[in-house]
Amino acid sequence: MTRSSLRHGLLTVSAAFCLLSPLVAHAADANAIAWQRDSDAHDITIYTRKPADSLYKEFKGSMQINAPMKQVVATLADVTTMHEWFFMLREARFIQGENAGEAYVYMAINGIWPVGARDVVGHVVVRQDPSTHVIHVDVRSRDGILPPQAGYVRMPSMTSSWTLRPVSPTQTAIELEGHGDPGGWVPLSLANLVIATVPRQSMEKMRDYVMTANYTDVEKLYAQSPPLRELGKRLVFP
Repeated sequence: MTRSSLRHGLLTVSAAFCLLSPLVAHAADANAIAWQRDSDAHDITIYTRKPADSLYKEFKGSMQINAPMKQVVATLADVTTMHEWFFMLREARFIQGENAGEAYVYMAINGIWPVGARDVVGHVVVRQDPSTHVIHVDVRSRDGILPPQAGYVRMPSMTSSWTLRPVSPTQTAIELEGHGDPGGWVPLSLANLVIATVPRQSMEKMRDYVMTANYTDVEKLYAQSPPLRELGKRLVFP
């Protein structure tokens, strides 16, 4: 676990949750369109809907885990192990930014035959509601930060939102919404299939990963990593 990856880990994984499907969070234009429940299994609910101005669906995934929010944040901040639980992730790395609440990240996503690998640069901003302590992560793709990379199709647009909500001192609710343009040629049927598969598999594996020994002693992690400690000080936990 490197210091640079920990400092920007929460930002990077926020982007990853939203980028690792061909579609990631659309927000305002789709507010009038009702969500349709796609699946409800293993205490994870996935909703989808098709925005009026897009061929591709967007998703919303939600679950509640038996772990304090500080522990969830510590898990997400460990970018070097994110590939062990996030579906389709090939690479995630910090590009620019010195602020623990704002950065640019590069995400590389494995393709599913016959679709090739994708990548994207996301501008990530982390904020917290001072009264509810809910953590919001906003991600929006940005051009001109990193040149095109060989072997990847650059996603032309992507927006997302990710929320951590404290249910109790020992429970955290997680919600993720996502939508985007995968770029290049993508079979519509495949894209709309993956849109539900990615959040479901990733959230299920992440829920288990939060409970590993590496993250149950958060204070020990803080002692080992000043950047993570700085992030923890800036956020308020129940």
